[in-house]
Amino acid sequence: MLKVLLPGMQTLVEDWIGREGYLDKGIAPSGAMDHLAVRAANLIVANSLNEAVIEITAGSFSAKFETDAVIAVTGANLGPRINGKLIPLWQAIKISKGDIFTSGTLGKDSLGFRQYLAIAGGIDVPIYLGSKSTAIYGAFGGYEGRALKRGDELKLSKSGKDLKDMEGRRFKADLIPKYSKGWEMRAIPGPNAAPDYFSEEGMELFFNTEFVAQASSDRSGIRLTGPRPKWAKARQASGRHPSNVLMDHGYSTPGGVNVSGDTPIIFPREGPTTGGYVCALTVIYADQWMLGQIFLGRDTVKFVYCTPDEAVEIRKEQDKIFEEKSIIS
Repeated sequence: MLKVLLPGMQTLVEDWIGREGYLDKGIAPSGAMDHLAVRAANLIVANSLNEAVIEITAGSFSAKFETDAVIAVTGANLGPRINGKLIPLWQAIKISKGDIFTSGTLGKDSLGFRQYLAIAGGIDVPIYLGSKSTAIYGAFGGYEGRALKRGDELKLSKSGKDLKDMEGRRFKADLIPKYSKGWEMRAIPGPNAAPDYFSEEGMELFFNTEFVAQASSDRSGIRLTGPRPKWAKARQASGRHPSNVLMDHGYSTPGGVNVSGDTPIIFPREGPTTGGYVCALTVIYADQWMLGQIFLGRDTVKFVYCTPDEAVEIRKEQDKIFEEKSIIS
């Protein structure tokens, strides 16, 4: 059992994959905002890569372990501690019954925004529509369909591995991503690109601009501040705002870069599945983990051109690191 002492700003139970196959029903996948950190954390503690973890947004979370355990903390380094003593990230740590975990706190110079706490054996919450993930806008999945609160008690599943054998396992240092205040993420033009929706110059603008992530963002959308889009002439002559299409259409969620009015909005794990505005770009899956680590209101985002074929190969190479060969015991 894990008892929540301080819930933090938004602490959720999330797995890696989320809910697949429900976009046509209007259900976003949910799941961890940083798919790289959650997979690494589970690998370190010998869980299934898709086991549920605790996603801590901006820190200020603490919990008491009511049983012996082994944990791994990945993602943003907010200064996690056990009983007040700093612990390393990306490494398996032995926990004794009664120990208190604290996430640390987000500071103005912090790199990254979300921290992941994986526990050997996983978190025992019901599977709903194929996932343990919390869908905060639908209020289902995870722990009672909501963010954790003070006093919540999470049941933990027993690991099939000997806890003593896991202590000290760590992710290879050269595989740990570098966090930054400026994020460069590869993106594919479209599905609504030039020449039908934007001018060629307008598409170049997306790849030549350093956008600022707005504070008014969340798991459904990361709003960006930048120059006004440059639209195709036919869109400007349509009689309505160029970003507004004739009818609702499917969105590329997650990863789509929607343009609503003159504001680009990146769709993360709980973005809308359909709507009436254009999607100029799609962030490739291998780089979508960055969406979970953008320090809102401060960090910048720059898109780098990528082709669909390149995106497939990049993802294949990324998937290869989540194997036992990436662990040092």
